[in-house]
Amino acid sequence: MKTTTLLFVLLFFFVKLFAQDAGYLKNVYHYLENTSVFEINQEEGHVPLAPFNSVGEALSKNRYQSPWSLLLNGTWKFHYADTPEGTPEGFYRTDFNDRKWDTIHVPSNWEMQGYSDPLFRNIATPFIPDPPNVPREYNPTGSYRKSFTLPKAWKDREIFLRLEKTASASFVWVNGKEAGYNEGAQEPAEYNITKYLKSGRNTIAVNVYKYSAGYYLEDQDYWRLAGIFDDVWLYAAPGMHIFDWFATTDLDETYTNAKLDLSVTVKNYFTTPRSDYYLRATLFDSQKNVVEVITSEKFSVPNKASQNIKLGADIINPAKWSAEHPNLYTLTFELINPSGKTEEVI
Repeated sequence: MKTTTLLFVLLFFFVKLFAQDAGYLKNVYHYLENTSVFEINQEEGHVPLAPFNSVGEALSKNRYQSPWSLLLNGTWKFHYADTPEGTPEGFYRTDFNDRKWDTIHVPSNWEMQGYSDPLFRNIATPFIPDPPNVPREYNPTGSYRKSFTLPKAWKDREIFLRLEKTASASFVWVNGKEAGYNEGAQEPAEYNITKYLKSGRNTIAVNVYKYSAGYYLEDQDYWRLAGIFDDVWLYAAPGMHIFDWFATTDLDETYTNAKLDLSVTVKNYFTTPRSDYYLRATLFDSQKNVVEVITSEKFSVPNKASQNIKLGADIINPAKWSAEHPNLYTLTFELINPSGKTEEVI
């Protein structure tokens, strides 16, 4: 009995050990042609945001200027192949030698930088359609690599990787570990990569495929291009984190006064519950003058869970938006701990 148990434990260990090698690239068509698999390990969709340390900092900087964000745009190492099978073996490993690879600018598409063929189509696919299958003899594939240094101040925070737009399917590795999959192209994909990171230098690898089952959803009058089309960036959030928010600004029947209703999702990434937190929302006019300060009731969030918080206020005669007078307001949220310290601002 002991021998059998030992053999089972060893078998389980080796399966886990070599799971990375037998994963994404060994089963690529299982993902590209499977309509039931269009994302793996992705965070739920939410408002794009980056944490700040103070309201003043949030008002004066954009999300990429936050001390808790890191933009990875720029020069990446790049390899192009006409088919998925042309992907260099083990290219996602940290010790892979990419010195002979080309470089490519991100964000961009690879056709405009000399790889593959830029095609224009109206509603027809550039191959004989057979959904959800994709052509095997020609499916342009781009392999990307990028190294970065993790800021020391980010220790003990939750770290997220966002690819704002990648067409049309992509696998992501962080330090040689499978981190996620996305298929859809024109929407962001966000991954919590905290457990894959290490202090100091880290490596991200992405494999992008031009054709996938999701490609059939995008037959329209436009150029058929592929690659990492939009920003790639990281942000680091505290263990209690403002994850998402939604605002409704309903005017009364005379279009004079308004009701500002706010819904905020707070996530707890700690392994223990957190209680007696509260939110403070501040509304600023176009000159950054305070219009309204709204404070929530105190709330608790279970461990590894989220809580939705509601708060609101009546806004007297707000400046209305129109094409002729595009008046805008700025809204900040502060997450405040039981000691009264602001832990995060967005």
